[in-house]
Amino acid sequence: MMQRSWRRILGRAAVAIGLAAISVGVLVRRAPAGPLRVSPVIVASPLRVAGSIVKAPKRVVYTPRAVNAVRALTGEEVEVSLTAYCLRGTTRRSNPVRPGIVAADPRVFPLGSRVEVYVGTRYLGRFLVDDTGGKVKGATLDVWTPECREARRFGRRKGRAMLIARDAEPAATPDVTRLLPR
Repeated sequence: MMQRSWRRILGRAAVAIGLAAISVGVLVRRAPAGPLRVSPVIVASPLRVAGSIVKAPKRVVYTPRAVNAVRALTGEEVEVSLTAYCLRGTTRRSNPVRPGIVAADPRVFPLGSRVEVYVGTRYLGRFLVDDTGGKVKGATLDVWTPECREARRFGRRKGRAMLIARDAEPAATPDVTRLLPR
């Protein structure tokens, strides 16, 4: 009688170990020649059991920022946030940076398109969307300026941008310094 109960216990333990092995992703089809080697399993648990190592995962809270990533339509005005930058080098499309370039989210303003930008009632100019930026998300335009001092003075402004048809005639190079306080 005693042997039967031990067999039941061992049988149940084997089933439990088998289920644990399957849940971990280990499937043994044949009995190995040597001892069974199973990689250690770390279990996250609020309980503490003597002689066991329990590690809880770090709590990572990810709250995605709402991004206004609605594609701009040709001829319609879009409310935008305007900033300025002064990096040297090349744009996302491998062109050298120059006046008249803006960085934009390509989900809103496609690369290679032209936009006319207004700050309040003042016309800022026509810009080529030729760059992207790590912090340029949604309806944001980052205007290139040759001097970093000008970019800092420009700050962040609210404005409007209108996507221009590709066959439209290019305008003169815009001058961002017209908006800076004197």
